[in-house]
Amino acid sequence: VIRVDDVTEREKMIKELQEAKHQAEQSDKLKSAFLANMSHEIRTPLNAIVGFSELMAYAGEEEKADYIQIINSNNELLLKLINDILDLSKLEAGSVELKYEPFDLSEHFENMFTSMKQRLKNPDIVLTEINPYHCCQVTLDRNRVAQIITNYVTNAIKYTSKGSIKMGYACKDGGVYFYVKDTGSGIPEDKVNHIFERFVRVEQNKKGTGLGLAICEMIIRKLGGKIGVESEYGKGSTFWFT
Repeated sequence: VIRVDDVTEREKMIKELQEAKHQAEQSDKLKSAFLANMSHEIRTPLNAIVGFSELMAYAGEEEKADYIQIINSNNELLLKLINDILDLSKLEAGSVELKYEPFDLSEHFENMFTSMKQRLKNPDIVLTEINPYHCCQVTLDRNRVAQIITNYVTNAIKYTSKGSIKMGYACKDGGVYFYVKDTGSGIPEDKVNHIFERFVRVEQNKKGTGLGLAICEMIIRKLGGKIGVESEYGKGSTFWFT
């Protein structure tokens, strides 16, 4: 008696189980790495706050002023980090609902530009806007658009010592293309493809949570758009999204 069994389905099931196991293992590794990074990032400003708070008891008036500035700076960094982690967690869990509403993008962009100008304290940088339409009616989540533009411009200010920053948009291919172009330090070639990953920083000595661009990428994915960067190290970068 010759018995013939079709094992195609069984082989397919085994392969799917192996893939699921591999994905679960990768997910565990990513979670462990995220928690390790997160605890490190939280400890850094927390240690500064605790350390300089203790030194305040023995400091003179001039030293106290310096210590207060350091404590306040690290307070802001810690609060930003906690807010970013909460935002990232909500986005991952799918508990963030996008609030689509019709509005005039031209007017909204003008308001964003005014807000960004107030953040720019370096007189060696010229911030300009490219707002090409008198009126541009869109239906988007205006707060999330502002969040990404703010993140882009804030990063551009951080990594540009002199020159220019341009923030603009244009309607094309049935959607809206936003961009922020700077003449800053640019991104090294080995980091360009990882810039939207968590806790990635171009320069370790610059303040920041390393989560801002990862959050931007998740928001754009949720909006169904695209996100990217073109950069030349030492010459500048253009961050964009659609």
